[in-house]
Amino acid sequence: MKKTFTKIFKDKKLPFLELRYSNSNKHYKKHFHDTFSLGINEQGLSVYTNNDKVYTLDDSSGLSIVNPYAVHSCNSCTEVLNIYYMLYLDISWCRDIQKSIDDRVSDFVNIPVDILEDKAFYDEYLSLCKFLFSDNHILDKEDVLIDFFIRFFSLFLDTSEVLSINKEYEEIVLFLQKNYKENISIEELSKIFNLNPYYIIRLFKSKLNLTPHAFLINLKINRAKELLQEGTSIVDTALECGFFDQSHFHKNFVKIVATTPNEYRLNFVQ
Repeated sequence: MKKTFTKIFKDKKLPFLELRYSNSNKHYKKHFHDTFSLGINEQGLSVYTNNDKVYTLDDSSGLSIVNPYAVHSCNSCTEVLNIYYMLYLDISWCRDIQKSIDDRVSDFVNIPVDILEDKAFYDEYLSLCKFLFSDNHILDKEDVLIDFFIRFFSLFLDTSEVLSINKEYEEIVLFLQKNYKENISIEELSKIFNLNPYYIIRLFKSKLNLTPHAFLINLKINRAKELLQEGTSIVDTALECGFFDQSHFHKNFVKIVATTPNEYRLNFVQ
C-alpha cells in the first residue's frame, strides 16, 4: 500500500491562511470550517458533498468551493489514494480582497457555486499551491496569492466600475520609483499613504494589471538590466537593487527577462 502523507504550509507572515497537501485515505464525516476553503484533486476521484448536494471531483479541472460554515465532505471513491490540496483562508482577508474589487462589500460575500469547472483556474490554483510550498520569498508568495484571489473573486463580483487614475496612484508610483532598492510591503505603503492596502492594490490592478509588489519587482529588474549592461557583477547588482539574496534575484530575473542574469550579462561583456 502506498505510504500516506500530510504536509501543512503555514507562515506567521501570512497568518490568514493554511494550506494542506495530502494523500490521506481517511474518510471525513460531514463537517464545517469558519474559513473560506478552496481545494482540488491533483490525483484521484472524489465524492464531494456540500449542503446535501453531491458532486464528482476529478483531477483535471474541478475546484471545490466551501463557504464558511457550509457542511461538507470530500472522500475518495476509488482504490487510488487521492492527492489533494486544500487551502483555508480567514474570511476577513477574503472580505478585504472582495472589497478591493467591489466597494459595496462590507461582509464576506459567499460564493454562489460549490464547484468551479475551469481548466485554466485549476492549473493556476495548482501552480499557486506548489508556489506556496516552494522556497520562494514570502512577499512573492503573498503577491501570487493576492493576484490569484483577485481574479477568482472577480468571477463572482461586480467588476464594472473603472477607477480613474488619480493623485494617490501617481504619488505611490513616484515613491516606489525613488525607493526601488527597498522591499516595501503593502502594509508599509498603507501606513505611509494612510490608505487601505487593498485600495492600493485596486489602483494598481486597474491601471497596470499588476500588484504594487509586482510593480516594485519590475522596477528592480529594469535597474538590474542597466547595471548588468554596464558590467556590474551579479552579486553587486543583486545588492544594489535590494534583492534579499542572489537566489531571489535570479528567480525574479528569469521570470521577467526569460534568461538568467549571467546569460544576459554575457551579451554586454567584451
